[in-house]
Amino acid sequence: MKYTKVIILFLCVSLFENCTQKNNIEKPKELHTIEIKKDILLSEVNEPQFEALDTIDLERPGNPSLTSIWDIAFTENHIFLVDVKQGFLKYDYEGNFLKKIGKKGEGPDEYLTPMAIYADEKENIALVGDYGKMVVNFYDLEGNFISTSKKLPGLPISFYREEDRVLVIQEGRDFDKEGLQTVLISSIVPTTLELKHPENSLYSFTSKFNKMHSFPSAFGQLNDTILFYFPRILGFDGIIDHKDTIYRMEEDHLVPEYQLNFTEFGQEDTLQIENAEINDGYASILVGYKKESYHLMLDLKSKTPKFSMRLPSEGYSFEVFPKHLKADTYFTIIRDQEGSEEENPKIVLSTLNSGTNKSR
Repeated sequence: MKYTKVIILFLCVSLFENCTQKNNIEKPKELHTIEIKKDILLSEVNEPQFEALDTIDLERPGNPSLTSIWDIAFTENHIFLVDVKQGFLKYDYEGNFLKKIGKKGEGPDEYLTPMAIYADEKENIALVGDYGKMVVNFYDLEGNFISTSKKLPGLPISFYREEDRVLVIQEGRDFDKEGLQTVLISSIVPTTLELKHPENSLYSFTSKFNKMHSFPSAFGQLNDTILFYFPRILGFDGIIDHKDTIYRMEEDHLVPEYQLNFTEFGQEDTLQIENAEINDGYASILVGYKKESYHLMLDLKSKTPKFSMRLPSEGYSFEVFPKHLKADTYFTIIRDQEGSEEENPKIVLSTLNSGTNKSR
């Protein structure tokens, strides 16, 4: 009998250890370092020029008034966006409003706080992550409602396509005892709309940054490696630390892959990482420094900064930060200055000029 108790105790301890490992960060065998010197961040000598390819004006007769765009999805023939006030909308590439998909409300086929969208023309599906109701709504691209998922373990903030599945990135509902935010991830199979791990996430971990929904595009890929970067505030808990980390995904845990060292900054220089995006082996970071905002791009392959560009401060918002679309193409959301009669913004598609993009 006493041996039985010992065995049960051993199994309980083992089970507890296995459960707690899910949120652990594994010590890396090799940590790549990227040095970002102060003069590189502030230099305007090597600033790239984004060359405009096309402008899509959403200020068209009959178009609804947009307040704040949370997310945009591009397909070959259409543009989908989710606006705080208007909800899920569909446009053509001329900027003409075509239809509203779904509607706001408490009903089973409605969304309360749509924050993230995903569109797949091949599969003819559109997904809406409802932050308020903690579910995913499924539509076809014509706007017909298909179904609603089971309740997620967290609050959905973005989608990320990974081979034959779509990851649903979520904020945890509660902070832990140290005030750290939990990041949760579930997955959807687009062909079947099957939501895997709806109640217990595929994997989860904690971050010192407690506003996850400010960083919707922090997943990316370098070769066959999935990278993850949810920035933390430099200066967390009153300690000035000019370092940050990009992690590598390993099944259900994280491994630090890159350490970003912001060098030559003094203790009085409190940097703020305001946004981040990983794509095609590059990390685009929105850095706040002394009331100015900089677009810093890092080449993860060569482990060096690619360029830094100061963004305009007049009427600046997150929308102006260049976001990756495909290959060398980026898009920004540009609004007219205050006092303008235009209510809706323009979507500007652009590419980096050849002088700053030779490494690609």
